[in-house]
Amino acid sequence: MKTLRNLAALGACLTVVGLLAGCGNSATSVAPNTPMTQSSADDFAVQAVATMSVSGGDVDGAISSTPSASARVGRVFPNAALWDTTYTGSNGFTYSASRTFYDADDNALSGWSPAAVRLHRTSTASGTVEGSRDTVTVGHSGVMDIRGIQSGQDTLRVDGACLDTLINSFRSLDGLRTRHFHWTSSLALEAVKILKSAQTGRPFAGTVTLVVAADRLRSSSLGDVEAHFNATIVIVFHDGAPADITIDSSYHYLWNLQTGAIARA
Repeated sequence: MKTLRNLAALGACLTVVGLLAGCGNSATSVAPNTPMTQSSADDFAVQAVATMSVSGGDVDGAISSTPSASARVGRVFPNAALWDTTYTGSNGFTYSASRTFYDADDNALSGWSPAAVRLHRTSTASGTVEGSRDTVTVGHSGVMDIRGIQSGQDTLRVDGACLDTLINSFRSLDGLRTRHFHWTSSLALEAVKILKSAQTGRPFAGTVTLVVAADRLRSSSLGDVEAHFNATIVIVFHDGAPADITIDSSYHYLWNLQTGAIARA
């Protein structure tokens, strides 16, 4: 119950962050919901991973800004996220972040000290990035708590919530088609664990849940709506194995965190 209360508090704070930043969910259409099919689920798996790349960049920025992380994470610029700051992640998106350290009695500290046991971070991100699979424009806001930052702890635990809007043109999972989507989602990270000694920020445990509303578009025009979907996506991380992606409890995928490959399970 404590975890659920923590997530609820993070979500309430996130609502304020999103409103202040103007970077929360940009509403999709009000068209009737379209039933999910295998082909549509393939598209959702691809976009879930794209959304995770934005939140993952946020997590990397948070953990690389803690003294306990030192030079462990190499996918962001570690010295760029020390205080209230704006920086560009290695994923190409621009992040603005603010952080506060807390001691074991949940007292806010003026900065990092050996007494710090928790990092609280609020952030926004935006930008347009062209990758090997897609071209995506992103609006993101997030609130995260990171525990285990003190000396003597070998594992970081991340809990948090994010709001994301993606306007995305991408190759379908089978590589045969170009898809256009307007995607909005709320994302909850629960007990996502990362070893401090790992060379990348890949989780080895934990769950991410996305609640999604998305329009499939006929073209890159937001008004050219072909179909509207609502879906729930659950991602579960495992030690030494691909992450499981489940869409609407019916469609299952494996996501290789090392290569980024997605495959039907």
